[in-house]
Amino acid sequence: MLHRVVLAVLLVGFCSAASAQQSQNLALLKRDTQILERIVAEVLKQNFKNPFAITAEPRGAYLQGFGVTVSFQLNINRAKIRTPFGELNAPKAAGERTKAEQIRVVKESMRQCLADYGQTIKQLGPHDRIAVQAHIVDRNELDPAKSTTIVVLTCTKDDVNLMATGKLPVEKFKERVHVLEY
Repeated sequence: MLHRVVLAVLLVGFCSAASAQQSQNLALLKRDTQILERIVAEVLKQNFKNPFAITAEPRGAYLQGFGVTVSFQLNINRAKIRTPFGELNAPKAAGERTKAEQIRVVKESMRQCLADYGQTIKQLGPHDRIAVQAHIVDRNELDPAKSTTIVVLTCTKDDVNLMATGKLPVEKFKERVHVLEY
């Protein structure tokens, strides 16, 4: 009888320690995700100077069984700005790049961001993924079905680790980043 009581006390102690460890890991994961959010925001601000371009700041979340995802919304292609008095030409810097060029900039900058800062997320296992979702809204497109382009870039934590240790060249890593655009 005494052995069962001791065993029960030990099991409760181990379960409490495991629960505390898991919550501690989630707290660290949340902090790491917030760091990655700020990095993605800064990369976007460097590539899109218009103060109204980023309409939804990057927000991250942990998805159990998948990994971490960071999403944001970006307004692009503001060559013309619609006002109640008609359309006005935007400043030169905003209207210089085409929609395709701006989407390419998002893909390349986020691919580089994953390469440079994917190690920020330390709490993931090797088979977990890190994803960046961009909801890119073309304000000049009047057709709602065509106005939003979604770009999702995904890589495994294992590829990030291999690149960080020098076992995977940066160019090979960028090739392994899966890019989905729709």
